[in-house]
Amino acid sequence: MSSRRQRYLPEIVAALLVGVAGAISIPLFFGVGDVTWAFAVVWGIATLASVALVPAVRRSGLDWRRELRLLFVISLVVGAVSLITGVGNNATDEPYTMGGYLGVLLSGRDPYTTSVTISYSAHTLNLWSEHVSAPFHYVYLPLLLFFQIPGTGAPGYKAMCLACWVGIVYLVRRDEFAALCLVSPVVALVAANGFTDLPVLLLITLALRGGQGATGKAAEYATYAMKQFANAFWFVYYVFRRDLARAGLVLVLTVVFAAPFLLWHPTGIWCEAVTFSLSPGCGGAMNSSRSWSDLYSHWNYYLWILFVYALFPTEVHRLARRAWAGLLRLRTRPEVPA
Repeated sequence: MSSRRQRYLPEIVAALLVGVAGAISIPLFFGVGDVTWAFAVVWGIATLASVALVPAVRRSGLDWRRELRLLFVISLVVGAVSLITGVGNNATDEPYTMGGYLGVLLSGRDPYTTSVTISYSAHTLNLWSEHVSAPFHYVYLPLLLFFQIPGTGAPGYKAMCLACWVGIVYLVRRDEFAALCLVSPVVALVAANGFTDLPVLLLITLALRGGQGATGKAAEYATYAMKQFANAFWFVYYVFRRDLARAGLVLVLTVVFAAPFLLWHPTGIWCEAVTFSLSPGCGGAMNSSRSWSDLYSHWNYYLWILFVYALFPTEVHRLARRAWAGLLRLRTRPEVPA
């Protein structure tokens, strides 16, 4: 590779992350006709591939902080253009429903039992569009409802999520690996789509990288009442640190935050947000259509995998080596004669 091409390797990788995902998802959609494969899976893999920015920057031979600033500008432009034009946008209904759910709560009704009708046009790079109109109940934990800009609708929610991405990159700016993974233009696109994960991930990052004082703890505790992935993250985090008391506190505070709604309409939050309509008696819940495809058909799920890896690469590598060693031991274990 020439020195000039090597110099621009990070920018080339950033362009490829967006360009290749777009080039694959468009013909795949028109061939298969399934938005799951055309958008979520392909762009999810592109999200995970954001780790390629780390070796690209290192191979460029330039100061990673300088490259981080340049990549940040590129990604911010990608996210802003997506938000303004709608290209690569509208991959989720969440920006269109959060205001409605908050309105339901402020009017004295339970958002876990009162339906809100989703009405928006889902896009795949604006070459395909399908109007979506369907009633749903709120499915996350209650505090997440209050993380929005009242009166701004879906554009405001998307802008807030993009601002949350800016905050995440700022908080990890001194960590080469985490910063380069999360500054990816694909991550900026996730944010510009308005996924509700972004405010939660910002608070988790603040708790982990924003200092160990009262602000960090308040941010951590707030995430216990926002989105279920955060509760699972903190529980596993403390279990791996062998701090079972703190792991138990995560569960206790989760119940405390959910308690007002459990007392209001027990089956509402229980079916919609705690057991995901999988427990007995929840079969008729509005959001009861769950399947194994949910594990790969949500673009934002891949962001959580990238986020955990970006912040804890050493720990992930250690666990992977242990898992691999365990598999090798199982394969080489001598058979016991009958």
